[in-house]
Amino acid sequence: MELKSEQLIALKKVEIDILKAFIKVCDSLKLKYYILEGTLLGAVRHKGFIPWDDDIDVGMPRADYERFCHEGQNLLPDHYFIQTINTEKDYRANFAKIRNSRTTFIETSVRHCNINHGIYIDIFPLDDCFDDEHAHKRRCKSLSFILMTLRVIKGFYVPDKKKTIVRRLAELLSVIRYPTIRGALLAREKWMKALPQSNTYANYCSAWYLREVIPKEWFGDSEYLEFEGLRVRVPKEYDKWLTRVYGNYMQLPPPEKRVAHHYADVIDVNKPYQIYIKSHDNKKDT
Repeated sequence: MELKSEQLIALKKVEIDILKAFIKVCDSLKLKYYILEGTLLGAVRHKGFIPWDDDIDVGMPRADYERFCHEGQNLLPDHYFIQTINTEKDYRANFAKIRNSRTTFIETSVRHCNINHGIYIDIFPLDDCFDDEHAHKRRCKSLSFILMTLRVIKGFYVPDKKKTIVRRLAELLSVIRYPTIRGALLAREKWMKALPQSNTYANYCSAWYLREVIPKEWFGDSEYLEFEGLRVRVPKEYDKWLTRVYGNYMQLPPPEKRVAHHYADVIDVNKPYQIYIKSHDNKKDT
């Protein structure tokens, strides 16, 4: 579904309201957070959203993240829902979302899942990892087995005659070891939390993967920038962070790449997702 400009504006308004509520909870509980990914890039380059972007990404050190997930729900407005693999069994990610249950954002990839489909912001845990990059890469090989399972079970598996016998066997064994999405997600969660305290954070759920293995000292304690009129916490060395992840981040991408990256069947800022779910179920029954 391609968003019209007025729809994108309305979507961003809902996301900003969620972010405000999130920051209020973090301030109340004295939790650390940092805006990351395209949200950080937008704050530095545009003082707000990247004009064509459609989401908000936040990272939290694991201890703060866990506390937010356990205590935050009671401090949020009733129509906001903290979505994790612990609060919804059909949820398919190892990071949290805060959903606005009065709205609808049914992503194509999870449209058949029995979950809250409200408009959301993403909350990523920042986990400890090996300070030595080579040791970390070796450890990540065990994670690749779990990720392979998730790709296969979620339907991203595409038969390819060019795959080696070893690759095909690995895919088969991965599904035998983790026969369900939830089993693979729980294994991944355990893997992410396994290492003791280090001098490095990793955002294992990021699309940038090893690029987001970042020295903790780059994050710091209290650096703030403006994002859509809000005062938001950012990594202290945000220039280093952005350069590591995006390279020359101040250069705009070519026009053909200035597009939103989430694909949704339905987006509605005024109606709750349950209306669309019921409508879909009724169609199946007729």
